[in-house]
Amino acid sequence: MKRILIIFLVSISFINCKNQQEINIEYLSEKFNERVEKIDRVQYNVKNIMTFSDGNVWNNKGFAVLEKKPSDSIFGFSFYGIRNDINKSSIYKDGIGFQISNKKNNFKQEKGGLHFLGSPGGQMIYKDFFKLDSNYTNVEISETENSFIINYEFEDDIKNKITQKTKKIELNKKTYLPEKVTTSLKPSLGNTQTTVYVFDNLKINEEVEKNINEYIQDLNKLELIKEEEAKPNKLLKKPLPVISLKNLFNENETVVIKTDKITLIDFWEVWCGPCIASFPKVEGLKNKFSTNLNIIGIVSEDKENAVKLVNKKGTTFLNLIGNKELKEIFSVNSWPRYFLIDKNGIIQKEYHGFSVQIEKDIEELIRK
Repeated sequence: MKRILIIFLVSISFINCKNQQEINIEYLSEKFNERVEKIDRVQYNVKNIMTFSDGNVWNNKGFAVLEKKPSDSIFGFSFYGIRNDINKSSIYKDGIGFQISNKKNNFKQEKGGLHFLGSPGGQMIYKDFFKLDSNYTNVEISETENSFIINYEFEDDIKNKITQKTKKIELNKKTYLPEKVTTSLKPSLGNTQTTVYVFDNLKINEEVEKNINEYIQDLNKLELIKEEEAKPNKLLKKPLPVISLKNLFNENETVVIKTDKITLIDFWEVWCGPCIASFPKVEGLKNKFSTNLNIIGIVSEDKENAVKLVNKKGTTFLNLIGNKELKEIFSVNSWPRYFLIDKNGIIQKEYHGFSVQIEKDIEELIRK
């Protein structure tokens, strides 16, 4: 009898070991995909906690509906999202986005894209809800009483200077759907950046209260905000105001911007990707028109990382430290922003973002 009991216990132990071995990434991916294939739409309550590289923290709550659309080349689904604290919503479908202010009962339409996830409602959308990662350098599986936990590690993104990227997904053991997702990465400047999604009150298919078309139909009750053409800057065709600012690399030196040459002023910030991407183009203008052109960069925030960034990019044009008052004088509320001043000190052009037109206008001023 004792021998039979020992054999029985060994058998149970063997079976448990075998079952434990089956809880790997292949097993979880299979179960996850089986579940997701049966889902056409999902809704959830969500908490989105974002800790930025400069230490700032956003802790937002909201609600979202995702509706599968395999033909969509951007997300693979349509969505509705609302951020509760400011009562603003976003809808995306077929490449078109809608930004909604529920307090003001109005909305505006724009081209949809990945940038749309930065909108208030878009911040409630976890774009990989219907898929698990397949490209990673390492993955480890663990579990708690109620969850399977997948820990991913990824290759460094050399092009965008992102390292130490990880993702932790907690799947519910009953549904195999995500309950919590934590992503972490280290940008080239600043501290580690993390994003946490915590999902609650999950509903699928017929349980979902409204579909995306119904949310779009609700827009008929609201006022459409028509895009107005940007008004010309009040400084255009006027003399450049006296600008006296500290040198980014030597705060003991104060620089007064001179206009004895054609001058291009570049308003930029450390967090502005398009600003940084345009540095080589601005540097190219400096080199091409070295005898006829002054270029002045103005950055107002995060001076320490601004210095590191300029050094890392090998940028040689002069950079000065701006301030809130200067941005107000020039009506700068988006970046990068460029102003072209002729050799008589008159502000001739304003550019919202870098374009080849800047070079053409410089050449025209040189010919005059």
